Amino acid sequence: MIPAEKELLEFLRKRDLVNLTAIAKHFDIKNATVPDLLKPLEKRKIVEIRKFGGSKVVLLRRSAWKVR
Repeated sequence: MIPAEKELLEFLRKRDLVNLTAIAKHFDIKNATVPDLLKPLEKRKIVEIRKFGGSKVVLLRRSAWKVR
C-alpha cells in the first residue's frame, strides 16, 4: 500500500537518516516508487535527498517539523 504523505513524514520524523530501501521495505513498496513519493516533498523543501556512500538517504529538514 502506498503511504500517504502524512504517514511518510511521520516515518521520517522518527529516524535521523533513512535510505530509500528502508522506506520501501517499511511500506512494502518497490524501490522505484520511493523517489516518486519523495519528489513533491523535495520540491517543497521538506526533505533533502543526498548520496551517502553507495546509497541515497533522505534528510528531513528542520522546517518540516512544523508541517502536518
